Order: sequence, then C-alpha cells, then structure tokens
Amino acid sequence: MEQNEVVYRRKKDFYYIILLMYVLFAIVYILLTGTITDQTVEFGFRDPVVYIIAIFILLTLGALIGTIIRDPRLVITPTRLIFRNRFGERSVYFAHITKIVLKRERSPFLRGTFAVVKLRVPNRLRWIRLRMANYEREKELFAEFRRLKQELHK
Repeated sequence: MEQNEVVYRRKKDFYYIILLMYVLFAIVYILLTGTITDQTVEFGFRDPVVYIIAIFILLTLGALIGTIIRDPRLVITPTRLIFRNRFGERSVYFAHITKIVLKRERSPFLRGTFAVVKLRVPNRLRWIRLRMANYEREKELFAEFRRLKQELHK
C-alpha cells in the first residue's frame, strides 16, 4: 500500500435493484397465475415462465455474489492507476498514458448525464474505458481524472 493512494470501490447497487425487480416480478406473476377455489389456494409454480424468471434470479444472484467476492476497486496513487480486486491487480503508470478523453454523454434512457473516461495506452489495442457511475464518489473521481489530464498536457 503506497502513500497518498485513493481507493474508489465499485458500486453494487445495480445488482441489488435488478435482483429486487426480478423477485417482485416473480411474486406478482406467481400470485396472478394462481387459482383460488372454495377451500384451497394454489399458486402458479408449475408455469414455465416461473422457471425462466427463477433462472434470471439465480444468474443475477450469482453475478452479485461474484462481484462481492471479487471486490473490484480503482486505486489512484501519485504515479499510477491500479485496477485491484481480491485476487490480483493490474497497473497503468501515468507515464505510459498517451491520451485521456473525458466525455459527458447524455442518455435518453437514463434522463441525465454520465461521465466516461477513456485512457489510451500504447501497448494495448483498445482504449481503457471507465464509467464514473460504476464507482463510489463518481464526481470526485471525475475531478481526479480531469486533474490527471491537465498534468498530462504539461
């Protein structure tokens, strides 16, 4: 652990929201497809749609548990960016970054702006692309990349 390192953890709220939506949809669907007779109440568990919803719930739960176990985070030190998780880390030194592109994109679906940072590193074929909304304290992180871009142009 270096001095002056700032850690930005990856948000997991997306997984919680999607999981909650699937579970609520499953409950409502099971209740709607059930039958009520004079003395019994049967729920629609044997419907194939319920099995498909259950598969989506299990996949989302698996993705959530996998993200919790990996615990991905972005660490910014005075000399490099570190993409760290519980099992390892990858570093990008600021000296190796040739270009930083800061974008604020408007999304008609999300009804707002979100920031994207693209980093160009010569030994990689593709740009490193970071969505600020995926990390905690996204405004602070975007300001940090804005500062890095100004230092890169000096």
